[in-house]
Amino acid sequence: MSEVHAFEVWVASRPEFKQTINARSAGKAKYEYLRSLQETWPGYTFFDLRVRKLGSPRSSEQFIRNAKYRGVPEARCGQRVSVGEGHGVIVGHNSSANFDVLFDDDSPRYPGETLNVHPDSVVFDCTP
Repeated sequence: MSEVHAFEVWVASRPEFKQTINARSAGKAKYEYLRSLQETWPGYTFFDLRVRKLGSPRSSEQFIRNAKYRGVPEARCGQRVSVGEGHGVIVGHNSSANFDVLFDDDSPRYPGETLNVHPDSVVFDCTP
């Protein structure tokens, strides 16, 4: 099980593009940011980005609103969960109103992957 932290990531020349990403490392946070950035701004590279560690995982207002909408108002980013045989951490949500779960590297299912998981499939407060 690897710890997850919140990182603030932005384009060096465009500080207004700041985004908070929950990830295991600064490099992984930059990679996730770059993937989403390249959909609309394909010219940027990994070297155009800056990152700083904020600390423990953060839940955005949008995430909290999404969790309430999905009927699990207690859900927060950084919370340990299980999905079937897999164990991981909630790191965000997506446009499907589902949770993004980052699975542990040693999880029996989905090791190291971040998957779109319906809240009904999530069991909270699990221990691997």
